[in-house]
Amino acid sequence: MSKTIQLKIVTPTETVFEGDVENFTVPGAAGTFQVLFNHAPIVAKLVPGMLKYIRSSGGEEHYYVSGGFLELHHNSGTVLADSAELPSHINIADLERHIVTLRQRYADHEEGYTTDIYHAELDAASARLAVAKAG
Repeated sequence: MSKTIQLKIVTPTETVFEGDVENFTVPGAAGTFQVLFNHAPIVAKLVPGMLKYIRSSGGEEHYYVSGGFLELHHNSGTVLADSAELPSHINIADLERHIVTLRQRYADHEEGYTTDIYHAELDAASARLAVAKAG
């Protein structure tokens, strides 16, 4: 019997990945966690961060996911992500400029730009940058 997990990563516009993996790690709202073969069924909220998996054929893949949900049961997991990007598709220079802009908007007390919005946008951009640099 194969000890693999069927993983599917879906965004509103496409299926990004579908295949058998040995394990995967997701950025859960309560913290990053790893899913191994025979993991208990779970539905978990995801936050912006790195999703990574090890293919059953070998090799590790990383994605930036901007949030969403994971549903897992009977060694079959589906990640419903708002968006998912490979690190190679993220422009680091543009992202670093975006982070500088976010900080400046916050420092300038831009009207309607609340602390909550700032932290959410900065956390997402920082997570995306970390994934890009790790990839």
